[in-house]
Amino acid sequence: MSCVFNCIKWLLYIFNFFFLVCGLGIVAIAVVLHLQLSQVTKFMDTNFMFPSISLMVIGSIIFLVSFFGCCGAIRESHCMTVTFASCLLFILLIQVAVAVYSFVVLSNNDNRVNIADGYKKIFQSYYLNHEDEGFVDFIQNELHCCGVTSSSDFYRLQNSTNTIPASCCGKQPKEICEPKESYPDGCGSTLTDAFKKAGTVLGGVAIGIAGVELIGIIFSLYLANSIKNAERRGYRV
Repeated sequence: MSCVFNCIKWLLYIFNFFFLVCGLGIVAIAVVLHLQLSQVTKFMDTNFMFPSISLMVIGSIIFLVSFFGCCGAIRESHCMTVTFASCLLFILLIQVAVAVYSFVVLSNNDNRVNIADGYKKIFQSYYLNHEDEGFVDFIQNELHCCGVTSSSDFYRLQNSTNTIPASCCGKQPKEICEPKESYPDGCGSTLTDAFKKAGTVLGGVAIGIAGVELIGIIFSLYLANSIKNAERRGYRV
């Protein structure tokens, strides 16, 4: 019994160190995706910031909760170990909810249509609004796409100069972009796919870490039960 107890104790301690690193990893990934998504959503009516913000909060909480697990394992404290397991279970449930939200909302056909329509409205003001022009150029440079459906969309715009922006070719602003050099894909579909991919990444990270957390909960409850049984007998295992 003592051997199994000690193994679980140190496994839980090692797990918590790994868990601490996972918490930092979640925060880092969420921050990167949040910065990328914020560049897009601030120009559009649809808000997809909730998953990334939620994961940043969850990652920070995970980092703090891991200390309960470490202290509870090393000190063989029943109270701290149970507290850790309870917090872990609560975080796990939240992560599953965030993962479901990310998969469902960002994959929903209605939202995909809203993203494409929102981008189309911004695109219509390309030659009329400097901020919209900068946003479209940013999307075209980053996602390697051109226009809403193709480069020919620029010829139909109000105040069109009958030229294709350099961002459609990945060139510097003053360089000439020939139609044959432009990116073949339109930004409407490319942007919606990028949002879907971001949702998949966020959801995948949340589900992956949740699996690790489940193992931690099992170890924690086993250790807490062993500690309590030992206390009842009046000695340590």
